[in-house]
Amino acid sequence: RFTTEVAGISELGLIGRGEDAEITTYLEKAMTSELQGNVIDLCPVGALTSKPYAFHARPWELIKTESIDVMDALGSAIRI
Repeated sequence: RFTTEVAGISELGLIGRGEDAEITTYLEKAMTSELQGNVIDLCPVGALTSKPYAFHARPWELIKTESIDVMDALGSAIRI
């Protein structure tokens, strides 16, 4: 839906039906849209994954930040 409505290019579609359905590009073409990197991040069910992060954490989940626990009366140091 993103590639069609936002990017304005229909590059992805389904092959097969039901549980055999696969998301793929049309006619074995590669995606050429400037916005193609957003498709994986916007997939609401996680059906699309990138090879480097397949079944691992997303890039924004890998960054840890030092902080202070605001719910702790001692103000303990935590890592988010």
